Amino acid sequence: MKREALWVLLLMAISGGCQNKESGQSSNGLLYSDGTLKQLKFIVDSINSQFKGCQFNKSYLSKWQAKAHYVEILTGPIKQAKKDIEANMTWDEFISKYKSVTIEKDLLVIKEEYTNYDDKKVLKFSSITFDSAYGHELSFYDGQQAIAHPNQNTWVFVYSAKTEYSDESIKAFYFTQIIKPKKLPKMCAKYVQYADCLVDTTTQIFYNEAKRGGVRYEFTPTVKLKRFLDFVDQQTKKPIYKDSFTEKELGVFFAKMKRWEPLRIQKTDSLQQKNPRFTTYLKEALKEVKGTGNSNDVFEEYVERYYSKSEALDLKRHRIVVGGCSMDDSPIIHAREIARLSAETTNWEVFLRAHLNIMNDRFDRVTDGSYAQKDRKTYIKELEELDIQVIDLLLGISLRTENPCSNHYFGSISRLGR
Repeated sequence: MKREALWVLLLMAISGGCQNKESGQSSNGLLYSDGTLKQLKFIVDSINSQFKGCQFNKSYLSKWQAKAHYVEILTGPIKQAKKDIEANMTWDEFISKYKSVTIEKDLLVIKEEYTNYDDKKVLKFSSITFDSAYGHELSFYDGQQAIAHPNQNTWVFVYSAKTEYSDESIKAFYFTQIIKPKKLPKMCAKYVQYADCLVDTTTQIFYNEAKRGGVRYEFTPTVKLKRFLDFVDQQTKKPIYKDSFTEKELGVFFAKMKRWEPLRIQKTDSLQQKNPRFTTYLKEALKEVKGTGNSNDVFEEYVERYYSKSEALDLKRHRIVVGGCSMDDSPIIHAREIARLSAETTNWEVFLRAHLNIMNDRFDRVTDGSYAQKDRKTYIKELEELDIQVIDLLLGISLRTENPCSNHYFGSISRLGR
């Protein structure tokens, strides 16, 4: 057990595994330095000036919506109730006939149509709550019959037959209005348009061919990348790990790593200045891995420091870091580095999307328990420092519309609520 505990500590030190190490800060207490923020302010000032001269002529539509009553039937003559619903029995007649059913009246119901992860088309009706209670959902998949545009006094329902795992049931919405989208008020439309003005809708953070990686993924360096990393490790005398270590030897190794890591960059600076093979190996490794996504944080740090910030940013945009667990902040750190490098190379479009992902905690994780989410920060101060109209931006990415611009950035409502 002691050996396992030491091994966990070692992994945490080397790979930044499942530990809660929320993104680092600059001396100003923010994610980005004063110099970086100064560079970005010029861009924001220009965008704000352009926005003030914009013509607000686009009409945005709300999601398809209507008022409806909800019914849930778990016992009694369910098959007869199904026939009555299919015959479009009126609401008053239905609740008079089936007095024991569960009902909720005058709910706001939203309709959505999308393609899920299994590439199946989904039609979903869901009620929206305005408190902490859960709403109700009815989903229909490819091949299932459903009314896509319910009229007033019309039923939409899901019937579930009895199986060995569940009982027979019916869940239904009875629409008291025609479901349709509504035109957003001019002020709301202005918020949405401001978000599209700031957050470039033609840009994505990651390239289409980006490769997924992280602590749960195996990383195998290419030949020239391995040669470069091994060369640096050997020349800077990085402690060598062996599978045959005893518990005592593992503890010694861990202590050596703690002493070596703070001196790594200092030693690498000296190596780069004195040994020409460093630059040769670095360039050859970069040429080999460029565009493949087969990189890591350490190599990208060397590329940024000793070759090009733009090239380091390009490497990072070819890698999507997936969190190994709830306490693994490597996706946040990766996004922060993309945002920082984008800012320092004045790539505004990528910067803002990366920072909004940090604010909205928009990352893939293998698991993500709610206990870890409360400790993540919101990082709104950085946008305030740039003189962005923050409230307008947050409202613009919060509002859901039926006809957004392609690639419009939608924020997480619960996250923005914090």
